[in-house]
Amino acid sequence: MPEHLLASLLIALIGGIVDLDSTATWQFMISQPIVAAPLTGLFLGNLYGEAAAGLKLGLMVGVILQLVWIEQLPLGMNVPPDAALASVLSVALGFISGHSYESYSEREVCYTVALLLAVALGLLGRSLDMFVRRLNTSLDTWVCQKVEDNSLWAIAVGHTLGGFFTFTKAFIFCFLVVWLGVEPLKYFTQTLSFKHGSGFIVVQGLLPAVGFAVLASMVLKDRDEIRYFIGAVVMFTLLPAKIFLAFIAAGIVMYRAHKGVKK
Repeated sequence: MPEHLLASLLIALIGGIVDLDSTATWQFMISQPIVAAPLTGLFLGNLYGEAAAGLKLGLMVGVILQLVWIEQLPLGMNVPPDAALASVLSVALGFISGHSYESYSEREVCYTVALLLAVALGLLGRSLDMFVRRLNTSLDTWVCQKVEDNSLWAIAVGHTLGGFFTFTKAFIFCFLVVWLGVEPLKYFTQTLSFKHGSGFIVVQGLLPAVGFAVLASMVLKDRDEIRYFIGAVVMFTLLPAKIFLAFIAAGIVMYRAHKGVKK
């Protein structure tokens, strides 16, 4: 079996299992990006003989996507972006595309572009999830009618079909994205000049800041908390260069925050 086909089937299987964990079945939290992405990288790395590189990429992708979508929860009628499938596919596309390159810059470009694509894949996964939920609503209506007719076997059938719909949706989606998406990503990387490739590496370094900004906006609600946070950021930014500047900046911010409390 060709290696790319085997990898596509592996990712499809991982995506199906991870998506089941999101809402449909056991909910062991393996669908969280911080878990799903490293597991994907580890399995892919073992397949290609680069387990450490796959795990490293999975941890990077998982941490960033976990922070970016930390506020998006499937509560009530809210259907968040499919962070589970996005993290699995981001690792898969980046790792498989970058595996064929020897240079560091080309590999990192593949990783970064795949990570940026994760946002679009998460939104597309949400659309597919909404379609499956509509199927499950129709299935629930059928099960309720059967139960009213005293056909209790319909409950087990309904649960089984609901899980089957979720798994099949994720399996087909992941397989098609990996099977069809690797070559265009490799072609895109080949068309970039060294300067443009370096720009993508810079973008990759800035993405964690976006995630921490989302986390800060979620946690920091009070004005004094924001001041203390800014003071800590300024201090640890200046600390490696000029220690006295770091302590002076932190002292000013803390004094302002303390003065605000007195008011």
